[in-house]
Parts: sequence; C-alpha cells; structure tokens
Amino acid sequence: MKQLFISTLWSACLVMAGVNGAGADAVEGLALAEEYCVRCHDVTPGGAAKTYPPSFASIAWFRDDDQIRARILFPILHGSMPLWSNWLTTDEVDSLVAYIVTLEGT
Repeated sequence: MKQLFISTLWSACLVMAGVNGAGADAVEGLALAEEYCVRCHDVTPGGAAKTYPPSFASIAWFRDDDQIRARILFPILHGSMPLWSNWLTTDEVDSLVAYIVTLEGT
C-alpha cells in the first residue's frame, strides 16, 4: 500500500511539474550546480558516493530522470533541501537533471 501511495504521489508531482525536458542543457546544468548545489552536494564527476547529502554521481546512479526532477521540484518530500522551484525555471531544472544524468557510472 505504501509503495502504491509513493508511486501515485511521484506521478502526480511529475504531472504538476510539466515534465518535458525540452530546455535541457547539461552545460548550463553544471553551471547551475556550481552556483546553487555545491554548498551541500559534490557535483563533480566521480564524486564520493555518500548518502547525505548524496553526490550528484550517486544520485545519477540510483535515480532516474523523473525521480531527480521531482526531488528538485518537490524537496519537501525527501529532506531539508531548499524549494528550488521558487528560484529556478523549468528549463533550468531540466538542465540540472540533464547534467546529473551525465554522471551515471562516473
């Protein structure tokens, strides 16, 4: 039951976010990560595999695009991360996701 609730909640979040990835630019995503995310996360390729806060490489390894996007847009669901959707556009979030997924396997 809990898993069904979580899956339904993720789906609703993604619909509300208007997921499309059309404005994704991994280079811009790196710049955004270095500006906003580096305070807490290791955003470099091959970053240390840690759980709190996870490195971007760890996130890429364990999460798919939609989960990453949802966790950026709706951080209240998983921890103490700021509500970035108040400051970042949908295209900027897509760019962050595009950068993070390039780190899978690094």
